Amino acid sequence: MLYHEPIAVPSAMAADPHSLAADAPPGSRRRLVLAMALFTTVIEIASIAKLVPTIPLGSLDLPLSAIPALGLAVACGERLLGRSNIRGAAIGYWVLVATTLPVLAILFARGGRFGLFVGLLGASVSEELVYRLAIPAVLATILRAGRVNPGRARIAGLALAGLWFVLLPGHREQMHSVASAVPFAAFALLAALLVYRSGSVLPMAFGHAVVNMLTVLMWNEEVAADARGMGLACILGLLVVAYGRPRRITVADDGGLLDTRTGLSVALIDLRDGLPAAVTLTNGRTFEVDGLLPNRGHVPERQALLS
Repeated sequence: MLYHEPIAVPSAMAADPHSLAADAPPGSRRRLVLAMALFTTVIEIASIAKLVPTIPLGSLDLPLSAIPALGLAVACGERLLGRSNIRGAAIGYWVLVATTLPVLAILFARGGRFGLFVGLLGASVSEELVYRLAIPAVLATILRAGRVNPGRARIAGLALAGLWFVLLPGHREQMHSVASAVPFAAFALLAALLVYRSGSVLPMAFGHAVVNMLTVLMWNEEVAADARGMGLACILGLLVVAYGRPRRITVADDGGLLDTRTGLSVALIDLRDGLPAAVTLTNGRTFEVDGLLPNRGHVPERQALLS
């Protein structure tokens, strides 16, 4: 019987920025991303403690951590766009964002508050980079150094960063009861889930911006509550459809395979005839993969004959 024997796949740099390995090769982009994430986290802590100055953007003052967060985004590159199994929904989401933001900009400009529009956009992108990328990466790396399972470390990092996000001073000022804290907790949970599943930091950032802008316009009675609700349902619903359920195995930066749930590289792949494809990760875990594996590009295949 002819079969494809297990294939050794080159160790790939994790495409998911939240799954940063502490044993990355020296000089790799993974170490650069982790260093930038750590620096961003330290500056964010200093900003909350008011030990460093703020950055004026539009009519808002952003924390100084926005600057290293942008550097972190550059280091991560296109991976911040995330992975979507439904290309049509992803295209629809970006079309919706591209048409909604100019309309919102016009509404803010008509009220003489275009600076607030710019500030809200910058603040939303900054918060997602810090609380869905930098801080979870640092926390997950610390937990992994303490021998915590990589998948659990990622979840714990995102959960702790989400709690931190909910308890930010600006958010606490808007909480007057337990019920008023629910929207913040729900949004943090949704954002963490989407980033965990697909690494979609930038899509989440722009969705965050639209949510904030519609809320401000509603507070100023420039947008009805029903219209805001419909807008939120459309933007967040399409975001979930597009990025909520990515393919489990994807192609990493060097053409190898990567497990999107754990951020670990695929070490072996078993493609024996008549059996579901099975992959083994670098931590030794093996599981079957539903459906077709993605195109592996330059990864070689070898064939052997069973006696």
